[in-house]
Amino acid sequence: MSTSETTNFVKNWLLDKIQKGELEPGEVIPTEFELKRTLDIEYEEIEKAIHELVTEQILSQKSGEGTIVKPRQPFYYPLDELVSITNMIEKNGQKAGTEFISLDEEVTTITEKEVLNIEDDAIISVIERLRTADGEPVVYCLDKISADLFPCSDYHSNLSLLSAIENKIEYKITRADTSIESISYEPYISEILNSHPDDAMMLLTQIHYDEQERPVLYSLNYFKSSLVKFRIKRNRI
Repeated sequence: MSTSETTNFVKNWLLDKIQKGELEPGEVIPTEFELKRTLDIEYEEIEKAIHELVTEQILSQKSGEGTIVKPRQPFYYPLDELVSITNMIEKNGQKAGTEFISLDEEVTTITEKEVLNIEDDAIISVIERLRTADGEPVVYCLDKISADLFPCSDYHSNLSLLSAIENKIEYKITRADTSIESISYEPYISEILNSHPDDAMMLLTQIHYDEQERPVLYSLNYFKSSLVKFRIKRNRI
């Protein structure tokens, strides 16, 4: 991508407006015609500048909505730290809440048997929740754990699930193997999260281990991409 001095001028003009608050997140930017009239710059340079800012995720384009300043995600979730969703929400100065969708005990499937290293026909606790910030949906959580370790009846508060488990068992959860993938519209989950069909979600699938490297908790957490940005520190080897 080659940026000319003129293209860079248009980019900086728009960035300055955004930084000063003259263009707010979610607000439609001036049309190319308006920018040409204001800046006296050719359409081609304006188009390149907008294209580059969209590529850099400063601006966003949706069919029928024009080009807008991309709304900021208020939450950061660190992938290189094992922190609770409660902590993520409270760090942003908001009240973390939990809406329980279901608390059930079920017979394990092949997947859960392999992931949690439990016996055939073992009973697992399946905890389905919606995590909220000031009452607004942020994360859909589906958690599974051996009922011998943690019966469903032991979890009935806003306490972090990791903390609730550690209060019940005698050992500490020390790490999690995590995979992350982008998920498009899923009718059931998207409806719970109050997500628009065009809104993506990020799925974190995690297996939590104790100090003895025993798998304890299997979690599937669906984050609203419009609200949560992930962060990780990577060291060069």
